[in-house]
Amino acid sequence: MRVALIPRRGRFRGFILLTVLWMSLGLLLAASSYLATQRQTALSTRAEVETSRAVELARSALNVALADLGRVGDDVPRSPRDGTPIAISMAEGQAIYRIWDEGGKLDVNHAPVQMIGPALQSLGDGQGIDAFDAVTIAQVIVSQRQDANALGDFPSIAIMLSQLGFPQEASLQARRMLTTYSGTAQINPRTASADLLRAVPGVGPSDVSRIIDSRSAGQPLPQLGTAGIWLGGTEGPVYTIEAEGILASGVRVEIVATVAERGISFRRGRTRFDVLGLEILR
Repeated sequence: MRVALIPRRGRFRGFILLTVLWMSLGLLLAASSYLATQRQTALSTRAEVETSRAVELARSALNVALADLGRVGDDVPRSPRDGTPIAISMAEGQAIYRIWDEGGKLDVNHAPVQMIGPALQSLGDGQGIDAFDAVTIAQVIVSQRQDANALGDFPSIAIMLSQLGFPQEASLQARRMLTTYSGTAQINPRTASADLLRAVPGVGPSDVSRIIDSRSAGQPLPQLGTAGIWLGGTEGPVYTIEAEGILASGVRVEIVATVAERGISFRRGRTRFDVLGLEILR
């Protein structure tokens, strides 16, 4: 009888060993899954913290830009209103802001086709938009604003252009050249971008260089003949601020704010602003 019991004991011991191995493997897989989940949670939390820090850095850049805009007096240093980047080094990274004068952009609610078309062609260059496409889209824009009793009231340049088949990337960049806040067909040549100046009928590359050089040196702008009918107006009262926060780790957040002058606060001697729109881009 003892001889017959030996194989059974061996089989029973093998079953126990196999069970223990399977249980160990299950515990190992459970532990690995738990550690992976915890690692993913830690990474997500770290990303949220880094993004929040970048947002606060961008807000700091926005506040500095508003203080820059609010400076009153000819003897007070002011940054250019043509989108020139101003960088500020901070402990956590870099804050960059750009101020765009809406008067230095092309108002799609008032400009004619011969102005909107070249501007759209410049924006869509290299992204599948040729001269014919640009003029066609310009004609649709003018037609739509006429149907709205010549008001237009396009709430967003990017959305409008996307709906008309304009490339998405170019639509997002269009806010640097097009506007709905100027209220005139003319462009302020002292704050207009070089790309927009090149799109003005009758303005050649040499004319653009002369305009940029003259305004940088604070000198009177050159006479441009018939092209001068498209150039004029004054700065403000609406501006767009692009404020960017860049951490040392590389996390980047941008805040785009559109503000309008409300008046001067005599107690502080600075211009006050109303926020017309605010967007956080991550």
